[in-house]
This record gives sequence, C-alpha cells and structure tokens, in this order.
Amino acid sequence: MTRTQLNCFTAVLRTLSFTKASNLLYTSQPAISKNISKLEEELGCRLFERSGSSLTVTEAGWLLNDFLELSEREFQRTLEEIHRVSSNAGRVLKIGCPETWNPHYPMQLLRTLLADHPEVQYSVESYRLSELLSRLSSGSFDVIITHEFYAASPLGPSTCPVAATGCGMLYSPEQFPGVTSPAELKDLPFLVYDDDVSKLSKRFSGVIRECCAEFGFRPRFRSTNQASAALFDTSSGKGVMFFSDWDSPVTNPIYAYLSLNRQLPVNIIYYPDKLTAEAKILLREAKKYHQKAE
Repeated sequence: MTRTQLNCFTAVLRTLSFTKASNLLYTSQPAISKNISKLEEELGCRLFERSGSSLTVTEAGWLLNDFLELSEREFQRTLEEIHRVSSNAGRVLKIGCPETWNPHYPMQLLRTLLADHPEVQYSVESYRLSELLSRLSSGSFDVIITHEFYAASPLGPSTCPVAATGCGMLYSPEQFPGVTSPAELKDLPFLVYDDDVSKLSKRFSGVIRECCAEFGFRPRFRSTNQASAALFDTSSGKGVMFFSDWDSPVTNPIYAYLSLNRQLPVNIIYYPDKLTAEAKILLREAKKYHQKAE
C-alpha cells in the first residue's frame, strides 16, 4: 500500500470516475486503474463496483476512506503539536511594566523569583498603563507587573500579589525649600497623568486621598495625559506628583521626595487562560515569595 495508490483511491472516490481522477492527479487513466487494481489485490477485496461507465463505492471502500480521514486528522493534530512544542522551545517570557519604573527594581524582583529557573528567559518593556493592559489582553505580553491600584476590574485579568513598595510626594526643593511634611504642600494640586480617567485614575486618586488624609488635608487634582509635562510642571513649582519608591523620578536630584507612610502592593497581572509555561513558573514562584514575605 503506497501513498500513490491511496491518492488514486481518494481521487476516484471523490470523482467516481477514473478519467476525472486522472485529470485531478495530472496522470493517465491507465495509471489510475493500475494503482487501484494493485491496492484491491493487496487488500483482497474490491473498493469499487464497476458497471459499464459508472462506479459505486463498496463497503470496504468506505471503510478505507474512514480510516484515511481519521489518519489525516491525527496527522494534522500531530503537526500542530510539533509546531507548538517547537514554538515554545526557548520561548521568552514577555513582561510589561509602567513607563516610569526604575528598571532596577522589577529586574531585581524577577531575578529573585526565577533564581531556581535559569532556563526561563525573559524580556521587559515599559508603556503607559492603558497600553500595558491592552497589550496584555492581545497577548503581546504574558504578564504585567504594576501597583495594586492599577489592577483591572473584576471582569478583567487576575492579579497575584508579589511585593510591596513605599510611596510619596515628589516636589521641587528649589521652589519650596525647607519642606519637612507633606501637609506643607497641601495647597498645591496633585498632577495626575492617565488616559483612562473614568476607571484607573479614579482608583489612583482614591489612594492619594487616603494617604493625604493621614496628614490632615484633602488633595486637589489636575489631570494631564503626559508624564513629561507633569514632571516639568512639578519642577516649575506648579504642583506635586505621587510616585512609589520603585519609580525612577524619585532618584532625580531635581526633585525632593516626601514619604506618605504607606506601602503599595505590587501585583503580577495576567489572564489565567493565556498563561504560557514560563508565566506559570513565574506565578508559582511569586506566590511562594509572597507567602514568605508575609
């Protein structure tokens, strides 16, 4: 039983004509007849009943066709599995982080989490939060790492707490020298940048209000959609900004940083049904790390 014989059988069954089968396979009609005859001889049964110029498929012929269709499905499934395995071989875990984060902190965290898994390769890219969530949803990122108040809605991705970081107010010491308490800056607006004011900024602003309440004042907010513009206004004394210890601007000597005495949870955000093998390793280690920290 050869592949050529089986191809001839399938073509004849599809067309119920030796002549049409020969046209389909770009070969001669005698070659089709010869291959079918050899196949029937090997199987010891007729696959087609010939009556003048018409053909009908025998029960044996239909059984052989069922077997070939099943074999083709299994072959395609095996090819898909081979492709999946080869695609995942040496795969890089794609991680997203907020654009203002100091690379040192997420990289330090990742090294700690994956210390026992040197085989896991990973890359980190930074974008605005709305873009991070969009890329996570589309599969461009396997996970993103960000603050708790950036977590999506209950109908969105899942979260896994992994660490915590302090937070505070960033201001210009040149414009406001000698400041010792956040309450001394209470008359300045908080410059909030985010392009999803209705959801993310609302939750973000709530965290700032809670922090400021401890110092006896309620903050005012002024929205902007560019971090660079907000930082420029901060350096010019037009407002203050809220950042965590993990954000790179807090290390800039142009600014001063006042702690708000609060720890912000850091989460890994992911879609459970889209987890790769590498992402599952990261989450497993993150859960163990968080339990130890508690």
